[in-house]
Amino acid sequence: PVMVSSILRGFVALMLLSLVPESVAGPGYPACYATCMGVCVTAGFAAAGICPPAGLSGAAACASGCASLCAPLIISCFSEDTSVLVWNSNMSNMQSMEALPLSSVQVGQKLWSFQGGYLPVKVIENRRLEGNFSFVELDVMSQNRKFSLAVTEEHNMPRIRKGSAKKVEEQHLEVVLAKELRVGDMLAASTASDESGVASGVIFAVRRVDKSVKHVLTTDSGSILANNILSSTICDGREEVYDRSSWLKTLVQWKGMHHEFFSM
Repeated sequence: PVMVSSILRGFVALMLLSLVPESVAGPGYPACYATCMGVCVTAGFAAAGICPPAGLSGAAACASGCASLCAPLIISCFSEDTSVLVWNSNMSNMQSMEALPLSSVQVGQKLWSFQGGYLPVKVIENRRLEGNFSFVELDVMSQNRKFSLAVTEEHNMPRIRKGSAKKVEEQHLEVVLAKELRVGDMLAASTASDESGVASGVIFAVRRVDKSVKHVLTTDSGSILANNILSSTICDGREEVYDRSSWLKTLVQWKGMHHEFFSM
């Protein structure tokens, strides 16, 4: 009876969280996901209100099902017109990489990110959601090339700390929300013609826009090169458990909190 009561309380909390409007959801997704995982692992799929995805079992099935159930609360997302770079084993230079729109990206596909060098990352989730979403559009100039990226206001972005050298080193990256970025801030952009790395880029325009579609993209590294700009795929908004002063520490902490994804 005690276990049943606990499960019911968790299930009720989960249902209440799923009703929180996105505009005020904030930490809603992490709480929803944690509650769902606790119920699913302890009492099974039915108790958590999810259907086990085909081909998965155990914690991996719980992780996938709970991610789907809590997806409406996710506040960190990409615009539908975002492109990513497809991984290939014969990369010779950036120009030879295939750019793919998010609408065509498949779960399990390998894309390019950057962590200590160009890194192939696996897509864990790519979900298209419709509604009314507040976005930040960023225009960035790096090595005489212009890049633009639109992400939701609560999207986690790696920003080069003020006073850092122009050469991008990951230990000089901090994590901020997109809505906190300002003209003059520096981001990391992939413009190199070889595997030497990414270059710093300065934000020269910031716009607030509303869009009717967003994509929830998650990779196993927590990062991605989106429109050639280094970005996170961390969906938790301003989750205070992360050390936001450090991009690398934030990625490690995110992986620790979402280890179930990596068995999928």
